[in-house]
Amino acid sequence: MEKIIDYIEDSLAGIPDDGTLYRYKRKILNEMDERADEITHAGLKDEQVLADLLCDEYGDLKAGFRKFAEEERLKKRARSRRKAILIGTPLYVLLLTAIYLGVSFLIGHWAQTWLIMVGGIFLLILFLSGIGVKKLCGMRRLFHPIARILVAIDVMLVAVFVFLFCLMLFDPPHIWVVIIAGVIALLIADAIFAAVTHQKLAIINYLLYVPAGAALLYVILGGVHAVPWSPGWMIVLLGVLADILIVVGVMINNSRYIYKQEVEDVWNEG
Repeated sequence: MEKIIDYIEDSLAGIPDDGTLYRYKRKILNEMDERADEITHAGLKDEQVLADLLCDEYGDLKAGFRKFAEEERLKKRARSRRKAILIGTPLYVLLLTAIYLGVSFLIGHWAQTWLIMVGGIFLLILFLSGIGVKKLCGMRRLFHPIARILVAIDVMLVAVFVFLFCLMLFDPPHIWVVIIAGVIALLIADAIFAAVTHQKLAIINYLLYVPAGAALLYVILGGVHAVPWSPGWMIVLLGVLADILIVVGVMINNSRYIYKQEVEDVWNEG
């Protein structure tokens, strides 16, 4: 045991200790103790040979310490972030409420100033949701559908707030366009998410979203009289045509990949 302790001390000599080094030494010593018990139960009784074997198994303690220190740093940052959220969230809500009440009493337009509260709460939800999406994307693919749902909720929250803002302050005609545009933005955001995170069968999303987005765009343009309903329906037809082009492009790309793989196989066999 003394040889193992000396080995740990000598291997990690010269590294400044802020508490992390001590925890790492205790971790390594405990692991080596458990490993020594396993080897001893397996039949090895010579302590000198046992110590040499353990020192060989844990050959690069400095590299292990760097990895351990980085993990500790990330854990500390995560704890600090959680603490900041737990403390900051109620403070933010209190500040938001104070701003809402202050502005409302100052200008007296309570029928419009409630948008301050709604917008602030939506902003808080977007912030917390963004943290959740980032964390879920770093986990297994099993959690990616949850991240995609959060992204969709974020997009629609923005669309709803824009709708309410425009409705309460300006009340323009065809305000319903904002909600449909939000759905189009949702489809685009989900397609981008699928591409960035390399989702399996993402091509199916594109094939569904392109004609759906084209149909929604047709409704918007027709509803605001930007284009006549007929022949405006050709926008939907263009969406279907875009799907066909996507399928053809994927088939060409796959055939090239298969041909390249066959050539490599023949070359390797030769």
